[in-house]
Amino acid sequence: MKMCRGQSRKKIKLVRVMAAGVNPVDEAARSQKFAQFLGIKLPAIPGYDISGVVEKTGAKITKFKTGDPVYAYIALDKGGGYADYAATTEQEASAKPRSLTYVEAAGVPLVALTAWQALIDTAKLGAGQTVLIHGGSGGVGTFAIQIAKARGAKVIATASTPNQDLLKQLGADVSIDYTKQKFDDVAKDVDVVLDSVGKDTLARSYGVVKKGGFIVSLVARPDPTELEKHGIRGASLGVEPNSSELAEIGKLIDEKKIKVIVSQVFPLSEAIKAQEQVATRHTRGKIVLKIADEPK
Repeated sequence: MKMCRGQSRKKIKLVRVMAAGVNPVDEAARSQKFAQFLGIKLPAIPGYDISGVVEKTGAKITKFKTGDPVYAYIALDKGGGYADYAATTEQEASAKPRSLTYVEAAGVPLVALTAWQALIDTAKLGAGQTVLIHGGSGGVGTFAIQIAKARGAKVIATASTPNQDLLKQLGADVSIDYTKQKFDDVAKDVDVVLDSVGKDTLARSYGVVKKGGFIVSLVARPDPTELEKHGIRGASLGVEPNSSELAEIGKLIDEKKIKVIVSQVFPLSEAIKAQEQVATRHTRGKIVLKIADEPK
């Protein structure tokens, strides 16, 4: 059975999906409460990361043509990546990095854009600054470490014991095993914190940021009282599709400045199993669904 999800606007093109990334939001969207919060109308086909081949373009599409390899972050209120075909827009899609397979490419868009928009667009991380990245071995964390290093920043990252070597391979200058030491005993006077954990981790992070520094949280809204008390700024982040930033990320990937970590690949028929693994919040890098064989 062939499936298609999307709207019939002129700006939309149809992509034959080769692979789809699996993210915590996919699993969360199965709940009516979270779906409503995210603007997702149930029932819906999940999947917001895709890689594939352009099958059909709208009348006003100028950036792509039929047969072009692409990858995209589809907006949350549309989704549809867990399918043979998905609809996307020029604003959501970019040319697939040449050096990646379709499976690898599907592991990039949502998490890489999240890391980029958190560190560069929101916190304005620059060369010579120091960033503390919580959850460095996860989907967002693996990209955040590498984007920060490409930016010329010093990186402190946290992960559990089995992922310490991975942090170093990705370029972290200081790796913290959060099961054995408190990050606030190691990280001091950092310019930026990227929080993907929340709760106690966020609460303890205010004190490690230097005056004038920045906390970006992906899972909570930083406490204004704590921000004022420590003389720092903060923001929560909701990632947005951005084709030009995807193109910049793709360039860094093809220049070998960013590597993509895909830890597991499942067939579409095992999507539930893939979501259950992601829901543990202990996935190394990304999990990807293989929808179709790589084109010859």
